[in-house]
Amino acid sequence: MPTAPFGPPYRIVTPSVVLRCFDPSDAPAVHRLIAESLEHLRPWVPWAKDEPRTLSEKVRELRQWRAAFDLDQSWHWAVVAADDGEVAGGILLNRLELDPATLDTGGWVGHARARRGFQTDAAAAVVRVAFEVLGVTRVQAATDPANDRSNALMRKLGFTHEATTRHLEHGQRHDELLWSMLADEWPGTFAADVASEARAFDALGNRVF
Repeated sequence: MPTAPFGPPYRIVTPSVVLRCFDPSDAPAVHRLIAESLEHLRPWVPWAKDEPRTLSEKVRELRQWRAAFDLDQSWHWAVVAADDGEVAGGILLNRLELDPATLDTGGWVGHARARRGFQTDAAAAVVRVAFEVLGVTRVQAATDPANDRSNALMRKLGFTHEATTRHLEHGQRHDELLWSMLADEWPGTFAADVASEARAFDALGNRVF
């Protein structure tokens, strides 16, 4: 699987958000944002069942994210509002052990920043990274069947509902919708159109796209 000469983008600029590699110094902002948004996140995000964590636990978690990013194991970006520079959420690309040509993606935005196009810009940008920089052939995402907003976003971006996985264990039993997009489908999607405005830069500040 090809990779960029100096790694994946450490910074991606879109009209509404800037995606940048998480740093442990983001821990207080992330800790506060999750605490403020728990009621908004818990119905839809499996990891929210383990929140709120302590600040020290959040620092440790962000250190792990940064280490995984630098080692090309998984890539977790902070979603930063372009207008005020505040951390608004997060988004990731994650390798699948059984299929190195597929990346899994998922993201979240705090309650106060919902419905501002942040997730659309962020998701489109990382799918572009997956196909054009990391060279995978498939990107997938999972959503809750009842999460109408996320499911509508998947359809809008150009993902295909591939399957419904039933009765999974993520703290409690529930179903998930599995969505996917293939590399040869990407050029004609709404996601590709949105991501055409994005600018991405590698670890040395070189333009990636």
